[in-house]
Amino acid sequence: MRNGFIRLEPELRDTQTDWFYWAFCVEDAQGRTVTFDFGSKEWIGPFGPAVSHDLQNWHWLDGNSSGSRFTYSFSSQEERVYFAHSMLYLPDRFFAFAKLHGLKVQELCVSEHGSSVPCLSLGEGAVNAVLTARHHCCESTGSYVLEGVLDAFIKNPIPDVSLFCVPFVDYDGVLRGDQGKNRRPHDHNRDYVRGEAAFYPSVAKIREYIDTHKVLFGFDFHSPYHAVDEYVFQVQKSWNRLDRLQQFGSLLTECITSDSLQYDPTHDLRPDTGWNTVGTPTSSTYLLESNEECVAFSLETPYFGSRKDRFTQQKAVALGRCFTKAFRRYLS
Repeated sequence: MRNGFIRLEPELRDTQTDWFYWAFCVEDAQGRTVTFDFGSKEWIGPFGPAVSHDLQNWHWLDGNSSGSRFTYSFSSQEERVYFAHSMLYLPDRFFAFAKLHGLKVQELCVSEHGSSVPCLSLGEGAVNAVLTARHHCCESTGSYVLEGVLDAFIKNPIPDVSLFCVPFVDYDGVLRGDQGKNRRPHDHNRDYVRGEAAFYPSVAKIREYIDTHKVLFGFDFHSPYHAVDEYVFQVQKSWNRLDRLQQFGSLLTECITSDSLQYDPTHDLRPDTGWNTVGTPTSSTYLLESNEECVAFSLETPYFGSRKDRFTQQKAVALGRCFTKAFRRYLS
């Protein structure tokens, strides 16, 4: 650090393309004012960086920031401060959630780097649903939504429904602080190519579950691109099941509460629109191809939201609760 100025850039590691995600910690800067600068990269969101003192509770910095730099004045009591592109969701929070609700976390597999990848099974019944998040490990907003989905299901189980949940598909990436999108040789959500063995052990196990169970629903929780997508939206991967996907979206609209991130189906990404090419290998595509009755899609929850509907941890969890309510209505 020179004259209160620090230059930064994201660590891309094994990423094939430039990407925007970043996170870091500052220690022993009490009483100093420091400007953090990303140069030509405008990788700071519209509300500034996310800030935390415990990696659990996050808020937006707001003032003293632009698209490429922000300034922070450390108080005399701030020995350690975390800054991130967006509000992180770490495994410790998930394990605490599971413990609080008496859930038995199981081992899905051992990852390529030797980690025990967690999974959950909830409920009993003939209707099998697969819930996944963090195919791209930096996409933490989806984890908050998934927590809300599980919370609502635990408190009011849906009859005859069995949930199989993998909360961190790229678990190694989450632990390492990677961003994970466009990872070499391909990222986890491009590891669903029929006729080819999965590259990642976690995806291999998810595919095995899909191949050996009649899965009727598949919901994959993601975050979209940086500072472009302000809204929650559904990514639709099927023309012949578009009416069912739209029906789910209509029900979710009805279930949205005032304390939730808002959802409007007019923002949904229809098949073969923009980057959403039908047939691209994804978990949703794999599920749709596995069973003609299956309803599967990814739900994209923005990193920041809009000025009228900012992302907060609480609002994202509430969105998940609304999602479970919509799922219940869809089944009925």
